[in-house]
Amino acid sequence: MTKYNVIKMMESSALAYNSVQPILPYEHLTVIDDPKTDIQSYIRRRGSHLEITFRGTDSCKDWLTDFTFWQKVVPYNNATSKIRVHAGFINAYKSDTIRDKIHNLITKDVFFVRITGHSYGAALAVLCAVDLQYNFPTKDYEVFLFGCPRVGNSAFRKSYNKRVFKTLRVENGNDIVTKIPFASWGYRHVGIKIHIGPPRLFGVVSFNQHRLQSYYSHFFKQLKP
Repeated sequence: MTKYNVIKMMESSALAYNSVQPILPYEHLTVIDDPKTDIQSYIRRRGSHLEITFRGTDSCKDWLTDFTFWQKVVPYNNATSKIRVHAGFINAYKSDTIRDKIHNLITKDVFFVRITGHSYGAALAVLCAVDLQYNFPTKDYEVFLFGCPRVGNSAFRKSYNKRVFKTLRVENGNDIVTKIPFASWGYRHVGIKIHIGPPRLFGVVSFNQHRLQSYYSHFFKQLKP
């Protein structure tokens, strides 16, 4: 995982918001567009490498999913588990149109999987990563998150970090989305945090610092010697 990889995944996350997707040489693009959940995912296959990108919040339905954070549920009906996750995120990801199609693309000749997303897309990337690692543990996973909300409780964080340890979570300044759902409600962040931009301050939030353009700008400023 290098700075170049972070920039490339940031660009992939931004590209997911476009209605037209470029197809690069030597790659196969699969588009998943689920009208029921309004999730868009773009899966690019290059040889043994698979890149999964989830689009972030871009509609009223997405915002309704984002703010279903007062409910935490067991992800896959294991009543004995202490793991709880954001109900809106997991119900959207578990849609057959999304999860089953992604699973079908994890073939025996795929060895390396990168997963990324911004905002709501980052939350879906978290759930996708831990799901794939559980069901396809022989693959090599890297996850890049931008402006990611908290997805689950401390038990979920512990399980996730053990399974998908190569996860970078980039926070820009006081990005409002990275501060919800609230830690006081039992939610916790996953992955290794990389903070860019202005200092993070308690009680301060910014909508502008959630924009990917702001992430891009502050990341490049941080690269300067």
